[in-house]
Amino acid sequence: MAKSKVSHKIFNSKILLFGEHIINKGAMGLAAPVEHYNGVFRFGDLKKDKQVKESNKSLGLFANYIIYHEQISTQYDTNQFLADIEQGLYFDSNIPQGYGLGSSGALVAAVYHQYNKFRKKSRSLSEVKSDLALLESYYHGKSSGLDGIVCYLNKAVLVNEGEVTETFDLQVSEQPAVKVFLINTHIPRSTAPFVNLFLEKCKDAKFMNTVQKSLVPTTNIAIESFIQKNHSKLMDCVKLISQLQYDMLPEFIPNQFKEVWKDGLKTNDFHLKICGAGGGGFIIGFAKADADLGLLLGAKDVIELMKI
Repeated sequence: MAKSKVSHKIFNSKILLFGEHIINKGAMGLAAPVEHYNGVFRFGDLKKDKQVKESNKSLGLFANYIIYHEQISTQYDTNQFLADIEQGLYFDSNIPQGYGLGSSGALVAAVYHQYNKFRKKSRSLSEVKSDLALLESYYHGKSSGLDGIVCYLNKAVLVNEGEVTETFDLQVSEQPAVKVFLINTHIPRSTAPFVNLFLEKCKDAKFMNTVQKSLVPTTNIAIESFIQKNHSKLMDCVKLISQLQYDMLPEFIPNQFKEVWKDGLKTNDFHLKICGAGGGGFIIGFAKADADLGLLLGAKDVIELMKI
């Protein structure tokens, strides 16, 4: 079988702006695409390029997972997928792994787009999210499909009670007042240990009471303020989330970033919060739109994401 005309559609990474660890505790979640990091299918030389070879081998293992998965095997053109892999198909991606940016979500979105036989039929958002979750379970054991749906739609996604309730494009304000940025900790981490640690902490009644009475409602208000561009209320909420995370989840903040975290709380020039699972990867920051991040954060590796 000849190699297919693989789409060169670019799949952006994703970031969970609000809701880390507490979506399953009653909080809403807001996830958005990140254009700075992305991936795309290409064909390459398996003999000359190590990156191509490693990605190609990984795709082969993923294809076998699909073939032997009873629920999804018939949904995908696995013969074409395997033929393309033999011809040197690889996923050309700059999305760092272990950083909470949905590296596997972008890949499964690309596979779904290219090889799902029923993609063009009318299907509900919930069905597509479920299909993407089944694909991504190969990488995580169990997946919500949230990363995949953000990467696939390339839209911001609002989650409430575990379901996607709204998708929309994030519009840049004519007069933005807040900028969102990432700090690269250069510390890769695994999601599972921090998820397990959070769940262990939730067994403590005092901790859980603070989650339910403070962290969850503040997160919900922050999301509503973000969407409505109520900048003053947004920054008040982000400050409280930052303080709560600093007090309640110290293990989730790398030690070398605790001082700058405290500086933000003290000066109000910016506020930091956990990105995804925490413990490394990226840290999310919020500051005034005209803030000089280089001046505020010094030599930290900072990426400006968006202004609202």
